[in-house]
Amino acid sequence: MTLPSEDPQPIRLILEDADVTGWVYTRGQRMTDLLQSGEPFSFLPAGGDASQWIETFPDGTLLVVPPPHVSEPTLRVHGHQTQVQIRAGAYRIAGTAHMRPGEQDDPIMRATRRFLPLTSATFGRDEGPDEQVDVLIVNMRRTSEFHVG
Repeated sequence: MTLPSEDPQPIRLILEDADVTGWVYTRGQRMTDLLQSGEPFSFLPAGGDASQWIETFPDGTLLVVPPPHVSEPTLRVHGHQTQVQIRAGAYRIAGTAHMRPGEQDDPIMRATRRFLPLTSATFGRDEGPDEQVDVLIVNMRRTSEFHVG
């Protein structure tokens, strides 16, 4: 596997049965765009050595705490900020979704926008304590509830 020349970025992947931290190469892209592509990406679990990169499939993720990234102004979608509450697997999630004009939670959005980034997000597993993160990306195909407001 040929790895990019950039430095790997920290990431946290929450799967149905695991919560792992490690490293990812973003190639200068937003993690949401990498996930949205549907293509596997390289992930190095924390504590692994450089030979232990594994291929990770976006559809296997439930939640992603991405590396810090500031998007170029031309990539930012201007829409409205909407407070949402989501249920994905055993996780309850709340945060601010940056929805495109006219966008709402419906089958069309789930088909075209498989991964929804939330800012100022909190999430917790079942009755456990909530964690707060600046950005949390939710796999919309793995959600069972989505409430606006």
